[in-house]
Amino acid sequence: MNTEIENKIDIACKNFKEVKKSNKIKFSQLDEWLLKESEEFKNETENIEPIYHKYKRGQILKIDFEVNIGTELNHTHFAIVLNNDDTRVTDNITVVPLTSKAGYRKINLGNLVSQKYSSSKYKNNSFAIITQIKTISKKRVLENNNKIMCSENVLSKLDKAIKSYLTK
Repeated sequence: MNTEIENKIDIACKNFKEVKKSNKIKFSQLDEWLLKESEEFKNETENIEPIYHKYKRGQILKIDFEVNIGTELNHTHFAIVLNNDDTRVTDNITVVPLTSKAGYRKINLGNLVSQKYSSSKYKNNSFAIITQIKTISKKRVLENNNKIMCSENVLSKLDKAIKSYLTK
């Protein structure tokens, strides 16, 4: 590796160490995330054609959104798969994250998660964060239970809210 590349990586490492020392909750798992990311990148250099799980529209998954910039969603959240036509050779899926907190542009989906995960912090209502719809790698999926699906009513409610948010 040439010196210029090494210097940039060393500077990035120094920056990450400073951020980790800030003790901000958002960065509490920064070191674990960086290690995981570096291992994923290293695996990608091996040129192995992976086979991925095929997810269905409306499936609820537990996702590691990891550490992101600004007000983008961070850490672990449940999310609903939005794709209509996922395949086993596609690495990406588009999801709408869920939270247990009401707020602006958050759609109340009732006790969607608490029905399925009794030990969850989602004891009451689940809210879809339609401002945080994201296409993610399937490698971010932490937990997959094929039996956990949204009803057609919930998907219709989401479709309507997303359409209203993204179009005129």
